[in-house]
Amino acid sequence: MIDNPIWGNIFKKDKESIREYLKKVPIFDNLSNMQLKKIESFMFIRKYMLNEYIFRQNEPGAGMYIIKKGEVDIHLELGIRKVKELALLRTGDFFGEMALLDESMRSASAVAISDQVEVISFFRGDLLKVIQEYPSIACKILWNIGKVISTRMRKSNELLNSYQKQDSDETNS
Repeated sequence: MIDNPIWGNIFKKDKESIREYLKKVPIFDNLSNMQLKKIESFMFIRKYMLNEYIFRQNEPGAGMYIIKKGEVDIHLELGIRKVKELALLRTGDFFGEMALLDESMRSASAVAISDQVEVISFFRGDLLKVIQEYPSIACKILWNIGKVISTRMRKSNELLNSYQKQDSDETNS
């Protein structure tokens, strides 16, 4: 994708501190400095302006993003001008990691809500290259993705259970 001149201009490589951000993201836990150096070549920095969409709900997912600077709103689009905020993410947070594993449609939208949001992008195609070129690194990344998704799924289940309990308590009152 990045070999294409259009994408190459949009997603510029900027090695300045990419490795430092990767160290803070659970998906890249337990990777040595040498391993991080190898995979940072697959990362790209993209800037977004205020209110610019990083991706939209129901679009095909292509990759994950790590916020290098700024804030991103994750929300559901429920209709015309009707949204439900799911999360407000800040510098150091990451999102979209499920798109590294499958080609499903995005379940929510992500939009820049501060000026000059910078994200580090890591795309599914790049993960596939890491799998081919550095299988031991890829194994660690995939294991960590599984752990992150599992943790987020557990939290979602707990939230659903609390809603069900709350709904049940209100019904019984």
